[in-house]
Amino acid sequence: MTIRTYESLPTAAARIGVSVKTIRRRIAEGVLPVVRSGRSLHLDPKDVDALLRRDPQHTASGFASRAPRPARRVS
Repeated sequence: MTIRTYESLPTAAARIGVSVKTIRRRIAEGVLPVVRSGRSLHLDPKDVDALLRRDPQHTASGFASRAPRPARRVS
């Protein structure tokens, strides 16, 4: 039998470097599942880690394929 561990919203936010408000937004969007215990909300760390998946469109190679922007002239 495995023991499940959960973390609070402030702990999860601090661990991944975002605000608690961002965590609450992801919960409201349905992206991040939450476990309610009375009035407290708790998150499974695996679900929080899933928010940090790499997006192939925004990797270094994705940016390198774009043409460079021309320099802006200041008059």
